Amino acid sequence: MKAGWIGFPRKGDDFWESLELYAKMGYKGMEGGEALLGKGNDDENIARFHDLGLTVLTVSTSVDELKKGTEAVIERAKLLQTNRATIWASPAMYSDLPPKADFYAEIEAMETAAAAMAKENIQLCYHNHEKEFQRCYNNVMILDHMVLNTRHLKIELDVMWATWAKMDPIALLKRYDNRIAAVHIKDCIGTPSYEEKPDNQPTFTALGTGLVDIRGVLQCMHELEHEWVVYEQDNMRNLSANQSMALSYLYMKETGLVE
Repeated sequence: MKAGWIGFPRKGDDFWESLELYAKMGYKGMEGGEALLGKGNDDENIARFHDLGLTVLTVSTSVDELKKGTEAVIERAKLLQTNRATIWASPAMYSDLPPKADFYAEIEAMETAAAAMAKENIQLCYHNHEKEFQRCYNNVMILDHMVLNTRHLKIELDVMWATWAKMDPIALLKRYDNRIAAVHIKDCIGTPSYEEKPDNQPTFTALGTGLVDIRGVLQCMHELEHEWVVYEQDNMRNLSANQSMALSYLYMKETGLVE
């Protein structure tokens, strides 16, 4: 598999120096391609990015943007030469569990957009956090409601948030299988709990140093023939951003499952 990343460089790091370093480490793709836009000449930035041997894996969007139409997202994706756009969270996940009808309206909006984008050969994905597993309607997890009531919408499975919600990420990879377009692989320490307490949040850490079965996840992804694994670390622990990028890449490569 090829390794990509999201959420780097960190604030204060030189953007292009960091990208050159990541490419030398062995990373081959970046999510959040809009980071290349609006900083000088867009076409020159995209060409410079590709010259490093890097690929834009997805652009970012939101339910609110998609309700206004898909044209801007499609244009952004085509400009950055990617076939994927990702919704990073549902508005229904931001506060208390909404009425089921309100959440289903969000699902319908995502599926309508996903169907329109599929005609342009662009996949629309939804990225989970822990609440999609913890919250239910009629004893059915929210993420299952999303999968069962859509056809075109894909899932970007975040294995750390699944682990934090006391789910088995390997079982989820197999369960959703062809609905998963991409996987966020990250690690954490702490005590997972179903209780939604502000003081019970994970401490993010480099791959292989926390709770998540990273080796098992990579093996399962390999068996299911995934092309990309996307590393993410929301906050640094003891290492710098560059150190975590290097350690996490080397951990993946050492398994023999990542280029």
